[in-house]
Amino acid sequence: MEGAMRRLIRRTFWTVAGSLFGITLLLVWAMVSLRVPARLPPPTGPHAVGRMEFDWIDQSRLDPLSPGKQNREIDVFLWYPAERPGTRRATYLRDNWRRNLGLPFPWPTYIGIQTHSWEDASAIRTEGAPWPVVILSHGRGEVPVEYTSLAEQLASDGYIVASPANTYAGPTVVFPDGRIVKSEDDTSDLGRLLDACAGDIGTVLKQLAMLNEDSRSVFFQRIDLKRAGIVGHSWGGAASAEFCSADDRCTAGVDLDGGLYGGAAHKGIPKPFLFLLGEGTPPYWLRAKMLVQPGLKAKWDELKKDEAAGYLIACNSSPKCRVERLGGVRHLNFGDLGILFRRPLYWMHPMLGRVGGEEGVKITRQKLSEFLNRWVRQHS
Repeated sequence: MEGAMRRLIRRTFWTVAGSLFGITLLLVWAMVSLRVPARLPPPTGPHAVGRMEFDWIDQSRLDPLSPGKQNREIDVFLWYPAERPGTRRATYLRDNWRRNLGLPFPWPTYIGIQTHSWEDASAIRTEGAPWPVVILSHGRGEVPVEYTSLAEQLASDGYIVASPANTYAGPTVVFPDGRIVKSEDDTSDLGRLLDACAGDIGTVLKQLAMLNEDSRSVFFQRIDLKRAGIVGHSWGGAASAEFCSADDRCTAGVDLDGGLYGGAAHKGIPKPFLFLLGEGTPPYWLRAKMLVQPGLKAKWDELKKDEAAGYLIACNSSPKCRVERLGGVRHLNFGDLGILFRRPLYWMHPMLGRVGGEEGVKITRQKLSEFLNRWVRQHS
């Protein structure tokens, strides 16, 4: 009897010790992965990529989200085709902005990430047609630079890509002069938020038109606003759909795994439009809850059924509108976060799919390029 007890104690000891060792090893691996910067995939187009940052105030538009009555102000990142690489690589995200985001562990720190764009690169001034435009809107919990991999690819292919930070409707915004604007706490009025973000798309197009008409601008007569692709991810995708359902300045649009919250689901989108969606399966933590709460699966299925119906209604107004789901791709695979979350943290994240971060970005780049080249670049 004593021998059996000793063997049981020994087995228990080694099981616990092995588990603790495994957990410690996993935590050390996770900490190391956070310290080693991820590498963004280089753009594959024929052009070098420049990047600028603008602080734009729309004098014709009051800010619907500001606590006081003031004109809408947005910080905008602009990627563009450049003559040649510059001498100063663009910083992924300014330190004063990064420090004020309050990113929780184990979120990537954005420290040391090397971009493939240049702050001092000269915009291409060759003769020929001006460049088509892409407006790239971020998700509510993200900042514009988290789609750098997409923006750099499009710019290297010959698009001017502008990405606004939606003041008050997303994370903290830090303007170039150091002013800090925190997110609006009251996010219950989705209609007001959606109108503000869709309005930011219009503001960016208006400011680009001013750059195009300014003889002092490096973009003088280089921007073709008659060829404007409106792209967004998550909440930004909903804003893109809303804008394209109501504004003729949209040539074509893409919603990357975003829902429909505004009039687009009822009025439809009369333009070429692509809903590019993740696989739509519940994350592992929700699947585990479904095992003990069977009613959750029925609610999930009903939610997805209503969501699919909304996309189809939005597409009823245009034969050039379609819905495509990507197997193995989840919500955060459409931008840089799938790459910035290194293993083992990648495996633990419920919003990252089995395709892997690099492959998710590769697929998104390919789908975006195919759609925009057909419906925006070739538009006349």
